[in-house]
Amino acid sequence: MNYKKLVNFTLFVAGWWTALLYGNALALIALFVVVMLHFVIWRDIRDMFVILGFIFCGFAVEWAFMASGVQEYHSSLPPAWAICIWAMLATTMRHSLVWLANKPVWAALVGFLVAPAFYFNSVQFGPVAWGRPVWECLLAIALVWSLLAAFLSGVLIPLIEQADAAESRAS
Repeated sequence: MNYKKLVNFTLFVAGWWTALLYGNALALIALFVVVMLHFVIWRDIRDMFVILGFIFCGFAVEWAFMASGVQEYHSSLPPAWAICIWAMLATTMRHSLVWLANKPVWAALVGFLVAPAFYFNSVQFGPVAWGRPVWECLLAIALVWSLLAAFLSGVLIPLIEQADAAESRAS
């Protein structure tokens, strides 16, 4: 694995733990640090569009989880720290997790298995609670993330890569 990709994934995990354990203020600082270091390392401004897309998608998914009782954040909107985690995850999509690009079945499997573990840790270590029986919540998270990961792998990332290739040919 390329050291840049290892740094990319390590920054995401460190940012995730910071956001989860220390809340909104430090989550915003962690997001700033992760994004700035990301752009120092990769120097690809197109990743900003992926990050912005993840912020909007993350808000919608977290709100849906709240509305359906999967997650209880004890607020009327998803907390900033949760949205920051989504933005930090976006920094990995074209870099340390690029091995999942164009492999929607593998991405769905990874989403199905990994996302529930991250959400489970959020409940164990963070200010979140389950709104339903744990198995229902974990199953809902697994299903949503398997579909989301398959979409990202099979549609969004290839679309971005095609745009990159078209732009390279045009220049």
